[in-house]
Amino acid sequence: MIDNTPNTVSEGNQEFIEVNPLLPTGPAEQLFIAGASVFEITAFIPPIQRVTILAINLPDPDTFGPYNNYVATLLTSGTSEPLAELYLEPTEDRQNWVATTFLDFGGTLPNIRVEVRPTGFERIGEVVLRGRVFP
Repeated sequence: MIDNTPNTVSEGNQEFIEVNPLLPTGPAEQLFIAGASVFEITAFIPPIQRVTILAINLPDPDTFGPYNNYVATLLTSGTSEPLAELYLEPTEDRQNWVATTFLDFGGTLPNIRVEVRPTGFERIGEVVLRGRVFP
């Protein structure tokens, strides 16, 4: 069972790390996969937010159809445009897929959620992992 409680570590007023689970959905509900989003505010001035998406035990994208990669889309409420799209890279053993990006809000941080989908050959598949990044 996945614990939905965020793991927050605070160091001072500006640095912290929050880890949230990504849960399988849609065509991936019956597979033994999981994921995590890691959100970190760095010590840089102004603070920069690092977002890492980790998909654990994710199969090759062609498991879900004619796809050759995965994309994680970062979304915020109230906007139709994605905040960012991250193309995941497989680890050497191809058991896990990961991507990292840096964001700079310069103000109040919005709620951020993530959806991971297979992609490739000018197609995008159904969501296979879903969760929140922040808060």
